Amino acid sequence: MDFPGEALGDALQEKGFQLLPGSFREIPGQGWWFAARGPGRKAVGWVGEAELPLRIAPLLPEPIPVGRYRVNLYPWMWDNYLALRSLLSLVPQRCDRPASFGAGDRLGMATAAQIAALRGYPVFPVLAQQSPRELARTGRDFQAVLLDAVWGVLEAGYTGPFGADADHLQEEEQLRAAAAAGYSLYTFDLRRALARGPCPWEALPALARSVVAELAGRRLETPEGPWILQESALQAAACRYAPALEDVVRGAGILRDQGIDADLEVSVDETEEETTPEAHAFIAVYLQRRGVALWSLAPRFPGIFEKAVDYEGDVARFARAVTLHAAVARAFGGHRLSLHSGSEKFRILPIFREATGGCFHVKTSGTTWLQAVRVIARVHPPFFAELYAIARAHLEESRRDYPIALRPEDLPSALPGDPEAALADRAVRQLFHISYGVLLRERGVAIRELLESHKAEHDAAIRENLERHLEILLKSAGDGRGARIDPGPSG
Repeated sequence: MDFPGEALGDALQEKGFQLLPGSFREIPGQGWWFAARGPGRKAVGWVGEAELPLRIAPLLPEPIPVGRYRVNLYPWMWDNYLALRSLLSLVPQRCDRPASFGAGDRLGMATAAQIAALRGYPVFPVLAQQSPRELARTGRDFQAVLLDAVWGVLEAGYTGPFGADADHLQEEEQLRAAAAAGYSLYTFDLRRALARGPCPWEALPALARSVVAELAGRRLETPEGPWILQESALQAAACRYAPALEDVVRGAGILRDQGIDADLEVSVDETEEETTPEAHAFIAVYLQRRGVALWSLAPRFPGIFEKAVDYEGDVARFARAVTLHAAVARAFGGHRLSLHSGSEKFRILPIFREATGGCFHVKTSGTTWLQAVRVIARVHPPFFAELYAIARAHLEESRRDYPIALRPEDLPSALPGDPEAALADRAVRQLFHISYGVLLRERGVAIRELLESHKAEHDAAIRENLERHLEILLKSAGDGRGARIDPGPSG
């Protein structure tokens, strides 16, 4: 069967739709699926000699004749995604590579550009990555995030595996919503559980005390010399973490009862205290003894991980901490380390890669949103100034849930004439980074319309920014060039 590409494009254009030429997916001997975009709407289409209806009525009253073929268009919506996800290999999968990279998308417009960057590097792509905190601020849910991400997969013509991360989960209801949507990675955030306070040593269950006894005095080999796990630090970790880890055990049980095989991450990166090697070891072994396979741990590393700026702190101390945590991960289960707030942390990305031996997960999110802001600043400076005024007026609202030192007096009352110079200001950049929620609430329609009308610039900015992260993260120690590989099948 020969695909009627040019004729199909012309026929769709007459109906007000633009064919996305890289999206074709053939069903051998039957026809092809493709993606098309119309004013304010997305559609998937079927072209073949016979109709292939989905669960709901097509967009158009009659199929479009294209030569000997019939073409139907269907709205891109959740029910149609469910009908197509297995047929077109659009199901999020567990990670199948040592290194993985998560790229959040708060606008639901960035996935195709993110794929363009990620597909040239030896990392497993996690494309639908959002936390309940972000969902509340953007007015979305787990289904909407995944639907937008999968649309980007179709748009990019990507046919390889990808993951979906239900990030920073703290409540059972959040977990169940992500599970119902079909996510493949679940990140359990222990902040709220830890806020309940530590448990007295005498009240700990026997299992927790036995884990401490098992680990006390264990010797870890690191490139910088041995590290002996201290009993006192292990006891403190058991009192602090054992009750909170039961939330992870319950969450893993919910997924298991539903027949969901997923990657499980534990996040303690937003706690106040740095994560000790003893705490890491206790978490890993305690979960093992409770029947939970840990895929990744996000420790609280030393230093400051503020939004929209590079790492601030003692780089040598960070390197030592990562080396120790990598030794713990190797010794107790072989799970990977996860670096949250990976956006713009260029000083430490190569250190993280080297210390982990290339077995890691890195999460970025706000950096993609900042590229959208940069495009807006470049193509429509008055609108950029309007957004700044809104963000500045809502600073206190936006800074909730984000540990950031930004103060009202740090912000200029008016922006300089050059928007690019404005974004060079640390305070302005940080303000925009955390203000996505209020800006989307107040001016979301206009933001999306402007970016749609400058799609090429927006896509290029996202791709170039992520490629910079990946080049620095994966550059070889020998020549400093990016470690590119064959990305495998792609449409």
